[in-house]
Amino acid sequence: MTQSVMWDMGDHTAGKHLILREYLNGWFPILGRWNARIVFIDGFAGPGEYRHGEIGSPLVALDSIEQHKRSGHLASTEVVCIFIEEDVDRANHLRALLNSRSIGSGIKAVVRDGTFQDNMREMLDYINEQNLKMAPAFVMIDPFGVKGSPMSLISRILSNPKSECFISFMYEPIRRFHAQAKFDPHLTDLFGTTDWKECLTMPESEGKKRFLHSLFRESLKSHGAKYVVNFEIWKGSRHKYTIYFATGHEKGCDLMKQAIWKVVPDGSFEFRGHNLNQMVLFAPNVDTEPLARQLKQRFGNTYTSVETIEQFVMADETIFHTGHLRQKTLRPLEKDGRIRVNRPSGVRGFTNGKGVTISFL
Repeated sequence: MTQSVMWDMGDHTAGKHLILREYLNGWFPILGRWNARIVFIDGFAGPGEYRHGEIGSPLVALDSIEQHKRSGHLASTEVVCIFIEEDVDRANHLRALLNSRSIGSGIKAVVRDGTFQDNMREMLDYINEQNLKMAPAFVMIDPFGVKGSPMSLISRILSNPKSECFISFMYEPIRRFHAQAKFDPHLTDLFGTTDWKECLTMPESEGKKRFLHSLFRESLKSHGAKYVVNFEIWKGSRHKYTIYFATGHEKGCDLMKQAIWKVVPDGSFEFRGHNLNQMVLFAPNVDTEPLARQLKQRFGNTYTSVETIEQFVMADETIFHTGHLRQKTLRPLEKDGRIRVNRPSGVRGFTNGKGVTISFL
């Protein structure tokens, strides 16, 4: 097989697949519990494997689905996988891989030739024309460079409240080519605004990088994403990739953060997220002091229900997730006298629905 069909798996891809696998392992059974059909769309699917036999994202998804089917979590749910690939040879290679597998009942896997833009627009247009409702969908958008994933199309996907987008943001091509006039329309499509041009007068610095990353996050929010989790994948001292996860539900937001923290002990990569406008390292030994400071700043000494606090942690204002809240944060704060806890008689701990309220000192 020629290099144009298969290539070496890069560090950024390996790190991205770790997160993808963990999230899908949680996402499929949750959605399958309440929906008769769920959809996985890989917009830039590739050939399905890499030069040395590592599996690509289509097979990462299928492995997760088949595992849940065997365990019974998706027994009554149809899972539709749509793999989009523009290169004909890569698409045919992926088809051959799928044909070599014994895909079980309740799973439909389709490879579509052509661009992500054309295929996604065609599917969304059909749904609208037929007055149909889109099934819950996880859409993976991983372009080579800055072309092919316009914000206007992402906005159409996110207009369905049960759709989520997992987007690879390619900063290096932007940094190299943003000053070339021929890239203007592509960057305007990517960001959904011409505001990116403000970086043209900025020096090459961390400030320019932060500006463009923040702009992309803000654009996702203004184009339909209720919550956005963005994190950087680092290998050694090099920033390999930035992933943006856009969702309409706080539970999806919390689940993505859980997935990131779960793969951290692997040690192959560093994952960094934004917390109070500062970059924070996801680390095996969790230091929840930044979360404690955030909660104090957000809620202060006003007694607040534990449910409200939990909703804040689930959402995208912190890189921490709900598994960090009670035992790792609230309990030590109470022990150290840094919070006051109002509990009805007979209630212990920080259980929801028991009338527990908390004041941060």
